[in-house]
Amino acid sequence: MPSHGIEVFGTDEFRDWFLALDEETARSVDHGVELLAAKGVTLGFPYCSQVKGSSQPLRELRIQSGGHPLRVFYAFDPERNGVLLLGGDKTGDKRFYERMIPQAEKIWLRYLWERAAGLHDDSKNEREETES
Repeated sequence: MPSHGIEVFGTDEFRDWFLALDEETARSVDHGVELLAAKGVTLGFPYCSQVKGSSQPLRELRIQSGGHPLRVFYAFDPERNGVLLLGGDKTGDKRFYERMIPQAEKIWLRYLWERAAGLHDDSKNEREETES
């Protein structure tokens, strides 16, 4: 079976959320991110789904941890790298998507702007360092 492995990057907002998680929850999120890295755009339901109600091409990792439904919003950049935007626990939160989608869209649009400005071109920076 061919590998679909991709690079997966986390935004500052995702990292801040992730670092605040307890160990068990962090392991569950790690597992979801590893699946995304291994399967890339071919990862499907029940592990992920399209985010309905978004004007951007957002997706969500669907993670269960200790009975809590966690969601990690992400998107694929033009090179099909996974960009982890924001995470949250939707337990009992009827307005979860109403609150989270605008935040995730804002982070995604900022990422795209920064990328266009050359601020996320890690491969170019690595090439410049090896040529020096």
